[in-house]
Amino acid sequence: MQTAGLIALLITLGRFSGKILGSCLGAQISHAPQAIKKYLGMALLPTAGVTVGLVLEAGAVFGQTSLSQVMVNAVLGSVIINELLSPFFVRFALFKAGEAKRIIRDLVKGEE
Repeated sequence: MQTAGLIALLITLGRFSGKILGSCLGAQISHAPQAIKKYLGMALLPTAGVTVGLVLEAGAVFGQTSLSQVMVNAVLGSVIINELLSPFFVRFALFKAGEAKRIIRDLVKGEE
């Protein structure tokens, strides 16, 4: 459990930093607006379904070895950490980028 927990934390940190830095670099290269450069990475954080399916399939393919159990536990742990933290980052990014206000305004206009 300790090994899987540490690996899960490293996977989560690597994934978060990769998405944030990668989207910032891509936005810089494409000359995207400043809000995209700053907040897109945080908005891309939540994903779990495909990851869970793939790690469970990999566990079945590799059999019940101690390595496959650590792999499955580490990836599932990182998904849990990710799904607990990422909604807060997405909300923050949507409000900071001004998109949440725009969406709310459009929804209110649509109801009138």
